[in-house]
Amino acid sequence: MTEENQPMTGPEAAPRRIAELRQQLEYDNYRYYVLDDPTSTDAEYDARFRELKALEAQHPELVTPDSPTQRVGTTVQSDFAKVAHAVPMLSLGNVFSLPEMQEWGERATKFLGGRANFEYVVEPKIDGLSITLFYENGVFVKGATRGNGIVGDDVTANLRTIKTMPLRLRSVEGQPIPTMLEVRGEVYMSLKAFEKLNEELAAKGEKLFANPRNSAAGSLRQKDAGATAGRPLSLFVYYLAQSAGGPPITTQYEVLEYFQQLGFRVAPNIRLCHTLEEAEIAVQEWLKRRDSLDYEIDGAVIKINDFKTQEQLGYVGRDPRWATAYKFPAREAVTILKDIDWHSVRRTGTINPLALLEPVSIGGTTVKSATLFNLDIISNLGLQIGDPVIVKRAGDVIPNIVKVIEERRTGQEKPLQIPQFCPACGAPTERRKDSSGGTMPKLYCTNPPSRCSGQMKDWIFFYAAVMGIEGLGERICHRLYDEKLVRDFADIYSLTKTQLTALERFGEKLADKILVQIKASKDRPLANLLMALGIPQVGSKAGEMLAGYFKSLAALEAADEETIADIKGLGKVAARSIRDFFANPNNRSIVDKLKAAGVRTVEPEIVVGDSKRPFAGQTFVLTGKLLDFTRPQAEELLKKKGASIGSSVSKNVDYVVVGEEAGSKLAKAQQLGLKTLNEAEFKALLSK
Repeated sequence: MTEENQPMTGPEAAPRRIAELRQQLEYDNYRYYVLDDPTSTDAEYDARFRELKALEAQHPELVTPDSPTQRVGTTVQSDFAKVAHAVPMLSLGNVFSLPEMQEWGERATKFLGGRANFEYVVEPKIDGLSITLFYENGVFVKGATRGNGIVGDDVTANLRTIKTMPLRLRSVEGQPIPTMLEVRGEVYMSLKAFEKLNEELAAKGEKLFANPRNSAAGSLRQKDAGATAGRPLSLFVYYLAQSAGGPPITTQYEVLEYFQQLGFRVAPNIRLCHTLEEAEIAVQEWLKRRDSLDYEIDGAVIKINDFKTQEQLGYVGRDPRWATAYKFPAREAVTILKDIDWHSVRRTGTINPLALLEPVSIGGTTVKSATLFNLDIISNLGLQIGDPVIVKRAGDVIPNIVKVIEERRTGQEKPLQIPQFCPACGAPTERRKDSSGGTMPKLYCTNPPSRCSGQMKDWIFFYAAVMGIEGLGERICHRLYDEKLVRDFADIYSLTKTQLTALERFGEKLADKILVQIKASKDRPLANLLMALGIPQVGSKAGEMLAGYFKSLAALEAADEETIADIKGLGKVAARSIRDFFANPNNRSIVDKLKAAGVRTVEPEIVVGDSKRPFAGQTFVLTGKLLDFTRPQAEELLKKKGASIGSSVSKNVDYVVVGEEAGSKLAKAQQLGLKTLNEAEFKALLSK
């Protein structure tokens, strides 16, 4: 009689049988998903699973969160709760060459007074989504994303669906199960699974994922855990954040071995190296095997093995001194240049070329176009239409052409035609001279923005973005111009609800939202307005300096070139550009319309101690992405209360507001001991 058909009698039979089935199914999962060495057939596994599911249906009081049946995902979340990381999830410093790796090793050696007998562990740098897992008495209880490194999203229900993640730790003979364990790893999607998922999405007419990393992140952040369960996610673990009650472990290599004993998956081919030279060889081995892997890696991670040494080395800013990431070169591929698109005309008059390519997959992403930056790049490459070209994704993000493979030319290639007329307005094009008399690499439209639809459309969008008008994206701004509802960005303030709702697919709700945002933008800080005007040489920093010095738009308009140039940090080029802008009749007409519309053109006086401006004299720095505010909105709220907005972290900063995906500013703030605020704390401070 097989174990599946054993008779069950007595009150203890069901609990005992459920425990047996769970143990066997977890072992089956471990052999199949972790060791890739199954000892049961699919039919045997399915039979056990069905029996367990039936027994749990008969005895719902015996269902536990770590049961194999609970991986299917039945939880739907309205939003993700936040999890504060007891141990911050910081990032690694990068090196891009073997000499830089040597320099990293020498710095670590020097920091410890010249000691050089380190051991190193070399691991692959998986290109996925970083997560942290919590276990209590061997049972998985909670999991979270990295978030901003300090606070992440609670994705416990979704993580339960990943079959390569143990819901209950395996017991290790002769060793206690940890009473508490926090493990970190990377959730990823294999290349094969990624391709299959995109095929399924395409068949349904749904939006495809750009690459495996995006597919893993999007799948793990599904509001419905059932949807995550249908996505083929996998997990590698690599870091012990904290533990209690387990065996004593003193090195990274021991940790990885211990993880495997507990039932986790760790990346294969991890090397323990006794010298940095051996570590270099291991890095090169990962680079060579990169294209044969069924998952994406973007580098290798080198860690000093001994935990005591790691503790002595500590951190510099956000980066551990005891580890670094060797980033591999961006992925490259060969394809054909089909044509050049010159239709991108910017507010400054530049006409930007875009290479149109035969679709090619690079690092899991289908690339159809690439930036060419300017005419000098085109000339240096010697491009012709039909050329075989090498395309790479610089930083694994932006595709660009790096080389023409001349020996593969067929003779059918055609010379490029640089447009003599602007594709937006038909005006002649030109290459301008720089201050030294040399030819600039960009191609320009000779018309002013008032007579070039391409320039003005981009200017309208630029103004809306800088003034924080949510809802007025690029497409809508272009559409408003094409429908002749706006001729310049000042006309935004003349838009009515009737005009907006008359547009196709423009409902009342969207129209109301945009009109509210337009009205709110009238009271943006003067610095925002000065930048939004699009004056050449006036960015965010120059706008703040000009607003702080002149206090009003009228005062700036009346200032002479010498007065403006005397402001520290501006100079003669910016001063001349400002004077030329206000001397232009078309620009003055737009500015007059802004004033007539009620746009704020005066910087309010800051009075320390004013109850309406409680942050007067205090400096705030914002880093990362806030969920309920755009950056301009958050800055505006702070400035209304008297705060100054800093662009960098220093000891003179009073508060650092930390959103998701915060970068080096957060680490520096922690290093300096500055007060940091998460979004909830920021809201609370604003409400006071």
